[in-house]
Amino acid sequence: MLVQTKVQHRAAAQVHKFGGSSLANAARFAAVADIISAQHQSSLWLVVSAPGDTTDALLHIIACGDDSNARDRALSALQLQLSELVQQTLPAAPAQGVCLQLQQWLAAVPDWLAQQHVNDVLALGERLSALLLSEVLQQRGINAVALDARDFLRLKQHQPDWQQSAALLAELTLPDTVHVVTGYIARDEKGRSITLGRNGSDYSATLVGALLNAAEVTIWTDVKAIYSADPRKVAAALPYQQVSWPQACQLAQLGNPVLHARTLSALSGRDTTLLVRSSYQPDQAGCKVVQHEANAQNFITELADVTLLTLHQDNQVSAAALALELQQPVIALPQQGDNHNWLLPTVCAEQALAWLAAKNVHAVWDTRRYHALAWLKADTKASAESADQLLTAALHRYETAQQIIWLFAEPLSADLLQQVHQQLVQMQQQLHLVVAGSGNVGSEFLRMLAAQQQRFQPKLQIQLSGVLNSRRAVLQQDISISNWQQALAAGQPWQLTELTAYLAALPGRKVLIDNTPSAEFSRNYPQFIAAGCDLISANKQGVTLPGAEYQQIKQALAQHQRQWLSNTTCGAGIPVQRTLQELLSAGDSIKQVSGIFSGTLSWLLCKYDGSKPFSDFVLEAQQGGLTEPDPRDDLSGKDVQRKLLVLARELALNLELEQIALQPLLPAGLEQGSWQDFWALREQLDNAMAQLYAKAQAEGKVLRYVASLTLAEDKPVAKVAVEAVSAQHALAAIAPCDNVFVIESAWYDTNPLVLKGPGAGKVVTAGGLHADLAQLINQLIGLAAAPVSLT
Repeated sequence: MLVQTKVQHRAAAQVHKFGGSSLANAARFAAVADIISAQHQSSLWLVVSAPGDTTDALLHIIACGDDSNARDRALSALQLQLSELVQQTLPAAPAQGVCLQLQQWLAAVPDWLAQQHVNDVLALGERLSALLLSEVLQQRGINAVALDARDFLRLKQHQPDWQQSAALLAELTLPDTVHVVTGYIARDEKGRSITLGRNGSDYSATLVGALLNAAEVTIWTDVKAIYSADPRKVAAALPYQQVSWPQACQLAQLGNPVLHARTLSALSGRDTTLLVRSSYQPDQAGCKVVQHEANAQNFITELADVTLLTLHQDNQVSAAALALELQQPVIALPQQGDNHNWLLPTVCAEQALAWLAAKNVHAVWDTRRYHALAWLKADTKASAESADQLLTAALHRYETAQQIIWLFAEPLSADLLQQVHQQLVQMQQQLHLVVAGSGNVGSEFLRMLAAQQQRFQPKLQIQLSGVLNSRRAVLQQDISISNWQQALAAGQPWQLTELTAYLAALPGRKVLIDNTPSAEFSRNYPQFIAAGCDLISANKQGVTLPGAEYQQIKQALAQHQRQWLSNTTCGAGIPVQRTLQELLSAGDSIKQVSGIFSGTLSWLLCKYDGSKPFSDFVLEAQQGGLTEPDPRDDLSGKDVQRKLLVLARELALNLELEQIALQPLLPAGLEQGSWQDFWALREQLDNAMAQLYAKAQAEGKVLRYVASLTLAEDKPVAKVAVEAVSAQHALAAIAPCDNVFVIESAWYDTNPLVLKGPGAGKVVTAGGLHADLAQLINQLIGLAAAPVSLT
């Protein structure tokens, strides 16, 4: 158990581990320094591996044995290589000091080897990284110090001595200092230098994190996430942004190259968050290993050149104990018959047999070499029948509720891995939804989402992966749809860079639902599309941006092969845009689109009967929530003007908002000042409307606020105005609040196609958004059935 120490600032500590590929050259040291400079935590601890291939070079020197000439040549080559690294990384003066220290360490190597202090030799690379990085940070004005982990980290029989390590670390901790700690090395209970084995620096980082009770430990590597498969072999591998702790432990036991069992063991049961991020793509969110319950994921992972040990049932030794001794994965396979089968790297087989023999455990080594494929299941009930049909070359097959392991004589080809991944990982598509806007429409959309999720569950998993409004955001996968309000209430203020990075890191297909009224938010559509998002908009601002900005969105959609569905931007749930799309795609040609596009103005002109001033009806509509907070926004006709532009853009017309002639209901000048100023002058509106009404009545007509778009041969004619229409006209016989769309085309010439219904309201608008979502989902499901990649 970890003993609390006297260092009070440790609770806020952040630990960052950088591997050899992240420190391979001067540019990478500078990149790491950039990452650290961007951190704002008060207590930063860095754990570093040896630069590049330094450890391999040191192993070669050790392997020279008694051949002093070969050893000296190798030492000289390594000194030249590392000296060049230092000189390219630091200015001349500090570089000279580091090179002098490096020279002293290398000069001591022959004596260390003569005394059999091999681990002191192997420690040299990490010591150089710590010293060099601390100097780089100091050059940037950051107070940093190199710290040899052997000065505090104690292990006893492979297990951390928490109490002694914590006490020693407390004595070495300095205030307001970035501590750069050597990874991979420690001391045993006798004070001898030891190494922590395969990927030992990751283990060092989590040990340091545990000693500090750190808030986070970040493993910076050369991949941006934990993938569903090796992305070098499986192009469609999914980068997961979140993995549960139990699955991470299972992956580690299977020898996953990113996660290792001991790395996780140091943080087990603690509140410390573990992150995996790419030092080459530091803007990416990476993958978080979460202690709390999270959705299980599917993984396939390969184990090359492994072999089998068979042990009698009554042995008292565990596979985990052998793995700790070997510092390599040892997998206990499901029992078949009376014996136990363990899978381990072939290179470790003889060492394993000797260790077991020393404990009086008899084991039989199947000396054949195998290549293994393991499937870690997201669903314990999932079947591998389709994969089994592909993996007919398997020599052995072992299955538990959580995983299946196949053994082969030869490695699987990349093509076969791709097919297996398709069957086992991508068997059910996943669609991430990020919802922007939590007002009336956004809340209603989310209320309906659970039913939509259930409807598509057999073929596609809809996952709520973000909710945001203008004040805060919750950006995480698998938000509970029933508790999204609580999640958002606990959210944080957000920045555009944070949102786009999060969207880019979401695996697979993702869609952004824009329920906001914000033009500024819609201007970011090209960035959201570049992050891989399809778009569904109730926000008409994006569709009515100036032509150049609108074309940028269309170009981004074409470049990234994404879709933008915006049927609710005109007519709410009335499928006017979809109808136009279907007519055009079928070969019809549109002559004119006209109608009543405002539910508010529809209500006002249906209700107005001349019995009282028009402004009284406006006040009644305002009190009934049928208008904008300032009803003049409705009376201006600008909203109708924008909706007509939406349809013009749908018809691929090169039209700008100001090219649509606008006759507002509001007399000139009344748009100025406050609502109270308008109310004092309302008689101007009342008189104007009374005159129009009287004239229409005399002609046997009714008043309607009409938008029309005529596709003339030379140029389109678009206008928005109040008109008097006959009682037989399609726009006359409507209910208050109705929207009406009249489509005249080559096919619907003498008898136009009429769409009519409520054009506003949270339920019909949210329903229209779900209709767009269903259209997108059905397309994705159709693509999944075809032999093409969805990502």
